[in-house]
Amino acid sequence: MFPSTLVKYGSPQKAAHRASKTAIEENLKKSKEMVPDLENLGNENPLDILIPPMVIEEDDQFWYQKVSKAPATSSDLLHLQEKLDAELLKREAREIGLCPIRSELYDQCFEELIRQEFMVCPERGRLLRMVYTEKKLSLSAGIGCYESALAYGINKRLTSTQEVARQKTELTNFQLKIGELDETRQDLEAKVPKVKETCDEQEAALNKKCDDEEAKLMEKNEDLLNRMLECIEVDIHVEPAK
Repeated sequence: MFPSTLVKYGSPQKAAHRASKTAIEENLKKSKEMVPDLENLGNENPLDILIPPMVIEEDDQFWYQKVSKAPATSSDLLHLQEKLDAELLKREAREIGLCPIRSELYDQCFEELIRQEFMVCPERGRLLRMVYTEKKLSLSAGIGCYESALAYGINKRLTSTQEVARQKTELTNFQLKIGELDETRQDLEAKVPKVKETCDEQEAALNKKCDDEEAKLMEKNEDLLNRMLECIEVDIHVEPAK
């Protein structure tokens, strides 16, 4: 009916009245507090607040099983250790890393130690319960940080993978462009001698044309000069001697 646990519980009982079910549910709510209020409990046993009873509903019947109030002996401690080791092997709990099975079994073992200590000294049992609650909060915070860091690491890994793929694509495109530019450079270098030869021929032709025009102009100027001299009459008068 009830699941197996390392905590020592009493015999299962059926809630005969609605009030019994309500009281048990109230105890479950109080047990979730960081420091349960154990002062004004009336007829309630403080141990039922520190370690709440297990409850199930079966065939429309509400069953509960409260923690045992029997004091512990040395043999109980040895039996608890043997049972813990056996359950760890039976349920194949991992020895390293986060393991919910190992965490659950050690929580049950801690609660049994709280029960045993409470039966000897309620104050120490309550203090031990506070240590247990603080441990669970610290572990929960650590797991939250671990999961957040893991998610961040996975996200960065995916982002870096995408960035590497993008850079590889860009590198391939640049290499193709470099290849195309190199082919263009080779084509232009092959055309340089022909272009230079054509320019030299054009320059030589232009120089020859300029020389011919210069020679024509010089010849024309000389002809004009001769004609001008012919048109000018120079009279030379020689006076007789006295």
